[in-house]
Amino acid sequence: MVPGDERVDELLPESTASWTREGRGEDDQTLEENWLFRMRRERFRSRTSGRVHGFYVMHLADAVNVVALTPDRQLVLVRQFRAGSARDSLETPGGLLEAGEKALEAGPRELLEETGYAGDAPLLLGTVWSNPSIMTSRSTTIVVPNVRRVAEPRLDPYEELVVELVPARAIPEMIRDGRIDHSLVVGGLLWWLWSEAGAAPGA
Repeated sequence: MVPGDERVDELLPESTASWTREGRGEDDQTLEENWLFRMRRERFRSRTSGRVHGFYVMHLADAVNVVALTPDRQLVLVRQFRAGSARDSLETPGGLLEAGEKALEAGPRELLEETGYAGDAPLLLGTVWSNPSIMTSRSTTIVVPNVRRVAEPRLDPYEELVVELVPARAIPEMIRDGRIDHSLVVGGLLWWLWSEAGAAPGA
């Protein structure tokens, strides 16, 4: 089973959606399947017009991003190559959830594996859809306070990361000038900055 497939029913609340799945999916088609994702063409019918249309849907596991903060208020970031942009990207540590895993479990695991850092109990900031136009994946941002280097990173064979410590006060400027430009990372960091400022919802 491709990660994320077990959540299909939850991801498609047809009782509230303006488009509903056409039939029982017998005309849907898997176009590509590998260890990471399943790409499918799935047919839906509009409740308004009755038209049927095939949508491309990538079934991908949920992800977690970790805002890891040291006692002297530096963020632990990682710089790594991203094939989509064909360049290196400065990001918060993170990765995909394993089957049955929760974000608050996956986040500290990914942080330790990628950077060798660990800290206090993680705190949940929130969850967003990664790209709901085409992906089933959601992305959760958590905060791990008081992190310290406790081990050597344990990277996958094709994973090449450089760990960078950045003062927390520098993050807003780094977002503004584009040094941090991964959309999900930016969203998570803005969420964290908002929480740091103690802003109430709607403020």
